[in-house]
Amino acid sequence: MTNPVVRKLSDRRLLPVTGTLVALAVILIVGQARYSTDRRDFLSMRLFSNLLVDNSYLIVLAIGMTFVIITGGIDLSVGAVVALVGLVVAKLLIAGAPLPVVLILGVLIGTTFGLLIGVMVQYFDIQPFIASLAAMFLARGLANVVSVQSLAIKDEGFAALASWKIKFGEGREAWSINLSMVIAFVVLLIAIYLLHYTRFGRTVYGLGTGDNGAAVNLMGLKGSSTKVWVYVISGTCAGIAGILFAFYTKSGFNLTGIGMELDAIAAVVIGGALLTGGGGFVLGSVAGVLVYGLIQVLIAREGLDSWWTKVFIGVVLLAFVLLQRAMTFRQGRGSAT
Repeated sequence: MTNPVVRKLSDRRLLPVTGTLVALAVILIVGQARYSTDRRDFLSMRLFSNLLVDNSYLIVLAIGMTFVIITGGIDLSVGAVVALVGLVVAKLLIAGAPLPVVLILGVLIGTTFGLLIGVMVQYFDIQPFIASLAAMFLARGLANVVSVQSLAIKDEGFAALASWKIKFGEGREAWSINLSMVIAFVVLLIAIYLLHYTRFGRTVYGLGTGDNGAAVNLMGLKGSSTKVWVYVISGTCAGIAGILFAFYTKSGFNLTGIGMELDAIAAVVIGGALLTGGGGFVLGSVAGVLVYGLIQVLIAREGLDSWWTKVFIGVVLLAFVLLQRAMTFRQGRGSAT
């Protein structure tokens, strides 16, 4: 009799996520075999802590992008929104604005851009690629208006939030949890609940069927408002990610986030979301971010130039796209018979 766990992982809908977990395991095994020493193991809590510290902002971006991609859409504006939020936060703090107001405003900037894209897509019938591309240029242009120079954030309250952490262990085995990790975890829990345990989540998956929401409407679900809300969620996540990236760099810069939207899309696809819509899991997207981060770690350990990261990510992404294509082809043949 087949093991329930094996049967679950072999489910066609979970096959891309299973592939992500296999890729993650292979990278960890290779790293453990190649980079472990007598004094330190490659596979450790310190490794995962550093991965999450370096990629918390990308996890939040990927979570928001997951909602959009499941509906069959795309959001190209998130990297530019991250840059704009970082600069606005820096500029307002330098001007002496209260920290809580600045942080809330930073998130709302992302929410506003998401709402703008959602309205263009749903009510003006503009393709998501074009709508989000226009929003990307708008956000990048506004970032240049705010400042073309890097702005250091020296506010004491902001610095305290950015440096807050809980430390575990001592010496080489020490690892920590910082505020960015906590925020990313909270966003993840909320996303899991929304996507997998609510009527809204069922509507999101229904919108990815490719019938312009006809099936969703027949089920009595509100497809039109949901399509707007997924972009609002993506924009809000971009606003949060902008603040997390500002925590990480303690600065704002107009050239921040160039290509970041592609990193988020790549992580979501590597995590098993179907670019055609209708399939994907936020936990898979988080695993995709970890694969992305681990590839960067291995390349750094090998002493290779950082641009090799793009080469390896491209290879991994191509493999997952081909896997998705093979699945779609098999499903088509199955339905035909």
